[in-house]
Amino acid sequence: MKKLFILPIALFSLLFAGCDFLNVDGYFEDTPKEEDIFASQYNIERYFNGAVVELPHDGRLYYWCNVPGATASDEAVSCGTFNNGFLDVQFPGTLLTTNKISYTATGGWDWDFNVWPKCYKIIRKCNTILPKIDEVPDMNAFDKMELRAKTRFLRAYAYYLILMNQGPAILLGDQVLDTNEDPEYYLTQRATYDECVEYICSEWEAAAEDLPLENPVDMWGAPTKGTAWALIARLRLQAASPLFNGGSVAKRYFGGFTRSSDGVHYVSQTYDERKWALAAHAAKKVMDLGVYRLHTVEADDYTLPLPANVPAAQFPDGAGGIDPFRSYSEMFTGETPNIQNKEIIWGTTQGITDQIDVCFPIRLGGSSAISIPQRIIDAYRMADGRDISNSSLEYPYEDRPYDPQCVTDADMYLSKEYILKGGTYKAYANREPRFYASIGFSGAYWTMESTSSEDMKHKVVEYYNGAPQGKNNTQTMGVYNLTGYTCRKYIHPRDARTGNNPRVIQKTFPIIRYAEVLMIYAEALNNLTKSHTIDGETFSRDEMAMAAAFNQVRYRAGLPGASAEELASTESFNEAIQRERLVEFLHENRRYYDICRWGIFEELEREPLTGLNIEAGEWEGFYAPVIISHQTIRERQFNPKYMFMPLHRNELRKVPSLDQNPGWEK
Repeated sequence: MKKLFILPIALFSLLFAGCDFLNVDGYFEDTPKEEDIFASQYNIERYFNGAVVELPHDGRLYYWCNVPGATASDEAVSCGTFNNGFLDVQFPGTLLTTNKISYTATGGWDWDFNVWPKCYKIIRKCNTILPKIDEVPDMNAFDKMELRAKTRFLRAYAYYLILMNQGPAILLGDQVLDTNEDPEYYLTQRATYDECVEYICSEWEAAAEDLPLENPVDMWGAPTKGTAWALIARLRLQAASPLFNGGSVAKRYFGGFTRSSDGVHYVSQTYDERKWALAAHAAKKVMDLGVYRLHTVEADDYTLPLPANVPAAQFPDGAGGIDPFRSYSEMFTGETPNIQNKEIIWGTTQGITDQIDVCFPIRLGGSSAISIPQRIIDAYRMADGRDISNSSLEYPYEDRPYDPQCVTDADMYLSKEYILKGGTYKAYANREPRFYASIGFSGAYWTMESTSSEDMKHKVVEYYNGAPQGKNNTQTMGVYNLTGYTCRKYIHPRDARTGNNPRVIQKTFPIIRYAEVLMIYAEALNNLTKSHTIDGETFSRDEMAMAAAFNQVRYRAGLPGASAEELASTESFNEAIQRERLVEFLHENRRYYDICRWGIFEELEREPLTGLNIEAGEWEGFYAPVIISHQTIRERQFNPKYMFMPLHRNELRKVPSLDQNPGWEK
C-alpha cells in the first residue's frame, strides 16, 4: 500500500529555521516513498527531521530518561516509582541499581534503555539521505553540503548513543539493509569498542569540515564544528580511561567479553597511552576555535569579596570582576538565554524544564522525590577552597548537630540572587558559591516569586521530622526527601509550581559545555608519561597547560587554582579532577559515566550512602548523618553488568549471532 505524508500541524518550526535542533516540529511521521524524499528541499528536510525526533530526550535527568541518569550514580537517590496522578513516575537509575532491569524489561512509559532500535532507525534514514542529496532539484550547493555534514553528524551521534548505553554496535557504514530477507541475511557481528570509537570520531571529523563555526540566532542548537570536536574529545577521553583502555579495570570487567565468531576482545586488554593524547588533541581543537568561553556575570554591589588566597586578577587569569554565584547559577536557571551563552557548545530545551518538579518541596508544588547523599554535600569546598575537614579560621566549618546555637546570626546576601537566612545550620555557611547554586538544604530560602499567592512564596524549606516539608507531611504516599538535601541547580528564583499564576522559566540543558572541554584537556594531559604528536602538534604532561585549563573552572567558582600538591603527580591531580567534575557537573548526566570509566563505581558502592536523619526533630539528631534506610537504598547493589545496558531479547532474536553484554541474560 502506498505510504502517505503524515505531517504535524506545526510546520513552521523547521530544522533549518528553528530554535532547538533536538526539538523540531516539522517532520514526516511515516516514511514516504523514496523518490518523494528527494523531490524537494522541503521534503528532504522533513525526512531528516524524522530522524532527529527519534533521538532520546537528553534533558531528562531523573525520570523517564533513556540513560541511567543521576539516580544510578551516587549523586542522587529517589524513593522509587510513584504515581503523579496520571502515570507512574519511574526513575530508571533506581530501577537499574535495584536489579529491576532485565533483557526483557529495559524500559517503561516513554523511556527505554534499549536505544538500539531507534538509533538504527536514525542510521537507516541517514544512510538513505546521504547518497542522493545531490538529486534534490531545488537545493543549492551550500545547503547540500551543510545537510550532508549534519546527516553524518547525526548518524555518528546515533552510534555514540548506542556505544554509551549498550556498548559495541554493528557498524553498517553507508549500507541500507533490505527488509523481508531470509534470517541468514541479517547474521552479523558487533564491532569492537575501539572500532566503534574510531568510526564515530572519523564521521564527526568529516562532518566538522562542513559544519558552521557558529549558527545564527534562529538556528540555535544545530551542530557546529565545535559540537563535533567537543563530542570527539568526550568520547576519546572515555576510550582512554581505565575501563576501556587495558589494565586491571578493563580486565576485571571485560576480560571475558569476546566475540563468539573469532575470540577478539570487544574491549581492548592492552593499554595505549596515545588515546589520552587523542583526547587532548580534540579538546585543543575546540579551545583553538576561539568561539567558546566560560559563562560569567559581572560583579556588582552584592558580590562578596574574594578570599585572600584567590587571585584577584580579571577572569580568566583570576576570579576578579565576576560574581561566581551568578556566573555558575544563571547558566542553568534560564536567566541567561541560551543564544547568549558562549559556554554551551550543544544543548536542548527538551525535557529539563519539566523535570524540576521532583526537586521542588512537598506542599510547594513538588514531590521532593530527588535527594542528594551526604558524600556529595561534603565534596563541596569552603569559600577559600579548603576541605571541610581542614577549614580555616576565616571560613570555618562548624558541625554540631545537637546544638541549637550552631546557627548563623543574621540574613546574609551571598549574591544579588541568594540570601543565606539567619538561623541556618552553620555547616551550610562559608561554602563555595556552587554549593548555594546547586544544593537545596534544610533552612534554604526558596523565593518562588512568580506566584501571586503570598503564602506560597518566600519560604524557608526544612526537611526534619515535624517540618512542613518533612517526611511526616508527605502529600504523595511514600514519596519524600530521603536525605535532607535536593538539587536547586535548575531552579530560577521566580520558579513556582503552586499558588495563583505560578510560572516556571524555560531551562536549557547543556549536552556538552566548554567547562567539560577544559576538564577533558587537563585530565588527558595529566595521564601522559611521554610526548605524542597528533596532526603536527605535540602533547605531553604539561603542568602549566593543565593548570591553565583547570584553573578557569576553579576561578569561575571563586576558588583558588590547583595547588602545587595537586599538580605534583598524576594520581593527586586525577583525584582533584574527579572531585572537581563531581561538583562542576552535578546532575548533568556525567557522573554515572565518569565513575564507570574511572573504574570506581564498585568502590563507591561499598561505602554506605548516608543523609541527614529525617526521622528526627531538628535538634534531636536531624543534622547527624545516618545510613539511608529506605527500601530503594537497602535493595541497591552494584553489579559489574551495569557497565553496559543489556541488548534486548527482541534484538537477539532478530540477529541470533549477536553477543549479549557481560552479565545479562540471553
